Amino acid sequence: IKKAKRERYKFGTFYYRFPHGESASDVFDRVSTFLDSLWRSFESGRAQNYVLVTHGISIRVFLARYFRYSIDQFNLLANPQNCEMIILGHDGEGRLDLDGRCELELKQRAAAKDYTDGKEEQANDGDEKSETVIVGYKKYERLRTVPPQHVRPRKVRMCHDDDEAS
Repeated sequence: IKKAKRERYKFGTFYYRFPHGESASDVFDRVSTFLDSLWRSFESGRAQNYVLVTHGISIRVFLARYFRYSIDQFNLLANPQNCEMIILGHDGEGRLDLDGRCELELKQRAAAKDYTDGKEEQANDGDEKSETVIVGYKKYERLRTVPPQHVRPRKVRMCHDDDEAS
């Protein structure tokens, strides 16, 4: 997998296809078809809210397709974290605006004691057990982006004999 990730970085993340997988470009084609169907459903019966549950690459491609992001802009977007929400709102004129994103706020707390057969269960290593609990959501105005060190500049050649040195 490390070799494939190096190849993807060199080739470009939008067009690179993992073995037995699909590229973001492939997903773009599928999302385009879905977006057309979604618009038809908007026209036939409007609802106040719609919820789309997708994988990270799908929502990034959906946003790129809808907002007409360039490939370079697409490559700057990071996949959302688990349970992160991207929020689009109506502008009142039939278009959607990006309203931001929400991610879970988590907190560690001591786990409730577990009683089995009337006896308190002790942790094997003597440490207190803890659990992660959801305390809410935090809203951000901007989408998550990849760290700058992971962004590779692209060189665009205008003809086949443009050399790489210039």
